[in-house]
Amino acid sequence: MNKRLYGLMRVLLRPFYAVFFPVQLDGLENIPREGGFILCANHCSNHDPFFLAAHIEDRYLHYMAKSSLFRWKITANFFSALGAFPVDRGNSDLAAIRTAMKILKEGHGLAIFPQGTRVKDNHPAPMLEGVSMIAMRANAPVIPAYIGGPFRLFRKTQLSFGPPVSFEGLPRRVDSDTLDKATRRIEAAVWGLKR
Repeated sequence: MNKRLYGLMRVLLRPFYAVFFPVQLDGLENIPREGGFILCANHCSNHDPFFLAAHIEDRYLHYMAKSSLFRWKITANFFSALGAFPVDRGNSDLAAIRTAMKILKEGHGLAIFPQGTRVKDNHPAPMLEGVSMIAMRANAPVIPAYIGGPFRLFRKTQLSFGPPVSFEGLPRRVDSDTLDKATRRIEAAVWGLKR
């Protein structure tokens, strides 16, 4: 990640969103001030990662992004500089999982859109289990976030952050049943922020 470029983008994006897509923001105090964490949000627009980055002032976020964004060198360099790394959504991408674990171990923020793709009408599409596996293996807090898209010019967009998702009562073993239950908890926490 190039923190200077990330910071510059954040400075430029903040007034852009303030004018064209103003935010109705709450729960920012739930973002950890230090240490690794996973931010899980619904995904309704290409704006989403930039919208999050513009409004989370104290932390830098690394993004798990679809591999097609890294197809060309110029876009690969740009997105890598902004903290993104590729994931092959159609397969079990062990390299992406290792990168995610390293980011968390180093104490950084990791943003994931666990629906796996954009849902333009913003209905509660099921979330995939990869985020639960990473969270449980890394023992990292999962912060739910809700983005109230679709984005509309000059209309306020809700951006809410909830307290860490509790995995209390779930076994520590990472099997399919545990991952399913953990994912449903994340899903409920994200959609529970919708107003």
